[in-house]
Amino acid sequence: MNTITSREYKLILNSGRFQDRNAGSEAFQDLIDFLAGQLGGEIKRQQKEEMRRTTYLDTQDFELRRAGYALRLRHEKDDDDYKLTLKFRSPDLILAEDASVETTDDRRAEMKFEEDLMPPFRSVFSRSSAIRFKKEPELSTVHDATGIFPALKRLGLAEKTKLLTVNGFRPAEIFRKLCKVDFRKADPIKLGLSFWYAGNTDYWPLIAECAFDFEWDPARERFDLDQVRRANELFRVLQKQPGWFDAEATTKTRYAYEGLF
Repeated sequence: MNTITSREYKLILNSGRFQDRNAGSEAFQDLIDFLAGQLGGEIKRQQKEEMRRTTYLDTQDFELRRAGYALRLRHEKDDDDYKLTLKFRSPDLILAEDASVETTDDRRAEMKFEEDLMPPFRSVFSRSSAIRFKKEPELSTVHDATGIFPALKRLGLAEKTKLLTVNGFRPAEIFRKLCKVDFRKADPIKLGLSFWYAGNTDYWPLIAECAFDFEWDPARERFDLDQVRRANELFRVLQKQPGWFDAEATTKTRYAYEGLF
């Protein structure tokens, strides 16, 4: 699969706005409603929250990350299952196209080739595959990981090399489905908020992220150009909102690797 089939826009927000998560989320929802209206759209409000526990796994020397890969295990409590994802990310489209993330069961895997948009308008391309498990998979060594993702064998790591939770950090995560943005001529854009907490989710989040995305139209084998233009405008105006957008904050993955040191 060498065609990008989804695009996701990501903004790190000022976490101080969400010390009261419900109040902050509702205020941000009101902001999206206003901005969408200015751009000729409207929103359908949502407020469902999903509880997660997120873990990044790597060798002691972060050899997966140095090769461009991230291995993430997410326990989704509502579904009571585990989603294991291998992702290769790069700002270089050619390298992302060539990356391998195949699994031992590609029929069961969720495969994606997507473009992430970072402020101010910077592209990062990623290829990923994810497999769900009803029980937590054993992932103590590189051998365990290559048994699920044989693509990792190309890195030439010793099979007995231990896999560790990156920096011992397992944040509590809350994902909030915030709204769908409808610009009428295009399919709605799904927008959500993600919050990472060190422990108690009633207090200040370590990091808050806004993300919205859309998929290509498989029937026409292309993206809806009106949807692209509207999403680009929404992304642009969101970055201009004082007090909401944190231009110096890090991404969630980078925080897991670097935010504690």
